[in-house]
Amino acid sequence: MAELAFLDEFRLFDGNCVRFYGHDGDRKVLCGVTVEALKRCDPSLPRNGLVPAEEFLKAFERLMVDIHDTARAKHAKGELERDGDIKVLIKRHVLLSH
Repeated sequence: MAELAFLDEFRLFDGNCVRFYGHDGDRKVLCGVTVEALKRCDPSLPRNGLVPAEEFLKAFERLMVDIHDTARAKHAKGELERDGDIKVLIKRHVLLSH
């Protein structure tokens, strides 16, 4: 496996996570970071109540370096999801913080 690179700006909030792509050579790898991980690591996100999708996308932008570092590390270790279309899923207990 090559090191995961983040070359495109695709972001999609699906209600459970923010999806984004990493690239392993010529292959796209669908990644995601859960709502819980974003709430845990971004103090500006409300913990309760309905939060607009735009707020999760803004939190992704604020945490993007840590999210990309975590996705890259999981991919390098082969820690891929077995089920579903997301192959690298970052959950609240694994998001690296600097």
